[in-house]
Amino acid sequence: MSELLYPPAERKAHDFAELWLNRIAEILAWIGGITLISLVLMSLVSIVSRKLGFQPVNGDVEIMQMGCAVAAAAFIPLCTLRGDHLRVEFFTDKCRPALKRRLDAIGDLLIASVFCLLAWRTGFQALDGRTTGEISALIGFPIWIAVAGLVPSLVMTVLCGAYRTWVEFAVLQENPS
Repeated sequence: MSELLYPPAERKAHDFAELWLNRIAEILAWIGGITLISLVLMSLVSIVSRKLGFQPVNGDVEIMQMGCAVAAAAFIPLCTLRGDHLRVEFFTDKCRPALKRRLDAIGDLLIASVFCLLAWRTGFQALDGRTTGEISALIGFPIWIAVAGLVPSLVMTVLCGAYRTWVEFAVLQENPS
């Protein structure tokens, strides 16, 4: 398995919208990756400190939970834009390409719809958490900040899913077979 998942020729954007969606999605993915690496390093420091008899990082589990949620959400827009979600193609393996495109478009539309609902409700949850002043138990970190950190990734996933739906239906209009 030495071939690239996306060779450079396939990574180039097809239009201006895809170019910018791809750039923003890649930036979010980089932020998610850096966040995860930082969390691993923080966890390593905490574990080593605990084993050596020193004080571990206070609230390391809380920080890990909030950080992993934000980091995981940051990867979803790029996966959506590139169509790298888990798919069960067992049933559609023998279907015509046009039918597969229709099903992919419907799937992308469902992703955009569900993530639109998630972004809307998560945004309200962040606002509500800010109003109530909810904080984490050990370090007193405002929970609404971590929840608000999810919203840009969720909104970007909506845009990527909507774009893919539009592209799939546009291709179907050009090649209906």
